[in-house]
Amino acid sequence: MDVLLRQWGQEHAAPEWEASVRSPLGDTEQWMGGGRATGGCVGLGPLVSYAQRSRVCLLVDEALRSLTSSRDDGGLGGYGARLYTLAKVRYVHAGKMPSVAVQLVELRIGERAYRAQVDALHRELAARLKGALAGLAA
Repeated sequence: MDVLLRQWGQEHAAPEWEASVRSPLGDTEQWMGGGRATGGCVGLGPLVSYAQRSRVCLLVDEALRSLTSSRDDGGLGGYGARLYTLAKVRYVHAGKMPSVAVQLVELRIGERAYRAQVDALHRELAARLKGALAGLAA
């Protein structure tokens, strides 16, 4: 789980960017009566571009977000929100992973609680991914 979460964090910290770009062929089609334009948007502003993430990253993201749902909806409620915050602090960073001491300060917890929450995060994520993958195979 740790390797998978590191990849997830790396994709969140430094995503690949994709943007819609105008197509000269699409413009020509439109103006010559060939139907609808197939070109993209006028600019490459922030509303046009979006971060491109892998399918695995999206699956992990969905599983982590499901932790924050209420217990009635299959989530872990407030505890799930803490685990999600832990995942962001531990895995989403540009460059070198921050030390455990820095993470403890940011999370405002002790080392024993930190270790227990990392284990719970890995356990819960593994169970949710297993269920999601079983659902995809069915």
